[in-house]
Amino acid sequence: MSNILQELFDHKLSYDDCGHESFIVEIGPELAQKLLTLNFAQNRKLSKEYVTRMSTDMKNGEWGLSNDAIVLSDDLQVGNAQHRLNAVIQSKTSQKFIVLFGSPREAFQKFDTGKKRTMEQRITIAGTEISPKECCIIRHAMNDYANSQVGTEQFGYPRHDDLVASVYLKHKEFFGLVNAKKSGGSSFFYAAALKIYAEMIHFGDHFTCYHDHDPLTRAQLFIDLVVDGYSKSGLPTGPTEIAAIRLRNTIARKKEEKKGRYWNEKSDLRVTITAAYKFMIGEKVVNIVPWKSDPFMSFMNLPTTNSPGYGS
Repeated sequence: MSNILQELFDHKLSYDDCGHESFIVEIGPELAQKLLTLNFAQNRKLSKEYVTRMSTDMKNGEWGLSNDAIVLSDDLQVGNAQHRLNAVIQSKTSQKFIVLFGSPREAFQKFDTGKKRTMEQRITIAGTEISPKECCIIRHAMNDYANSQVGTEQFGYPRHDDLVASVYLKHKEFFGLVNAKKSGGSSFFYAAALKIYAEMIHFGDHFTCYHDHDPLTRAQLFIDLVVDGYSKSGLPTGPTEIAAIRLRNTIARKKEEKKGRYWNEKSDLRVTITAAYKFMIGEKVVNIVPWKSDPFMSFMNLPTTNSPGYGS
């Protein structure tokens, strides 16, 4: 490793060699304001929402030095840092940045054209392997019922990576037990099934169930009935399972009405969660009217559902 590093230093070019120079700078609000006076006139429109998100990260100490350099052209135009600089000003903090000086103005058109890493890719790189579907499921399970966004929107930013990974690890065994990674069906269904599973494990003695299923059996049966319309394990079904069938029929009707994506809105998630709770206790239902508040306990604060010794 040291030989490779030395070789890199041996091939290092000076400003005189290539017309570029890079350095690390600590930028506070005053310097950020000065740099913004050099902002490239044809830069994209400023997103206040994006600035606020970054500003929040900076104030919370969740912003660090990254490989995304602030680029100054050879005629002193700032090409790609208006959001970060505005966030520094808004957060009233000082942050470290790599600055690259000497880039030709024509290079600006190539900025931000690369494909960004997804959340599951970032979490996996950080050491917790998680599939795209698992990443969606855990965020929908974490979702605030009253929030207007679904889980992938509410917990969709890099600052949420560690939180999503930690909650996923607390319930990782579930995903293998129901084969969530490879099975079909909406992430909403699996998120609701996970809430059933966790609720029955931790609070099963706090409510009356009109069936004798264990948590995993009940969660898997919910998935089977909603996705396939029957129990894959051959379990008999009756009035205590009607909530899952009603949900499946509701989804089928919406599918006929809408083309393409048809079960991905927050109202759909609320209906799914309401049906899942009624299914969990075995309530006999005629129609599924979404509750005004989440009938389940707060999933975010639940202890692990993994078996003792799992993963060790």
